Amino acid sequence: MPTLVSVPAPSRAPLRRESIGSVLARNLTAARLVAGLTQHELAAASGVSRATIAQLETGVSDPRLSTVVELARVFGLPPLFLLVGAAEVAALARLPEDLEARPVPLPDADVARMRHLASSGLLKDRGRAARAGATVARAAGEPSTAVTVAAGIFSAYCPGAGTAAGISLGRLLT
Repeated sequence: MPTLVSVPAPSRAPLRRESIGSVLARNLTAARLVAGLTQHELAAASGVSRATIAQLETGVSDPRLSTVVELARVFGLPPLFLLVGAAEVAALARLPEDLEARPVPLPDADVARMRHLASSGLLKDRGRAARAGATVARAAGEPSTAVTVAAGIFSAYCPGAGTAAGISLGRLLT
């Protein structure tokens, strides 16, 4: 039977924002090492040159989004995992605690409308669901652009729970 370990609460101290190059360098290197791949093997599996991988791992290259997508695909991860820094990880770790301490009011009618819009498959309706999620955030007293945008983006994919998560992450990251 595994031993249970108590995990300390994440620090609430503000984290210094890292450059996206250093975040990608750290995450790509960690992913490659954990996967047990050399730079040559990662290059062969991704179609990205070994020289580009070396530059990315040292933070001296600014990659195209398609390069990040191809590298993440090799690890079976969404590209977001290669781009998430310390501040985002800390916010994700505090998400359950924040939602418990500051619950987000989600009117049933608004959630139903967002679900209907998000499920239509139409891009314009996904945008409408996003705007509806942003409106819910503002109605909950969240005036920050970062919070309303996060709520909107999450609402377009997962109305309700995603709306609450977007609001909470937006609060934790601003």
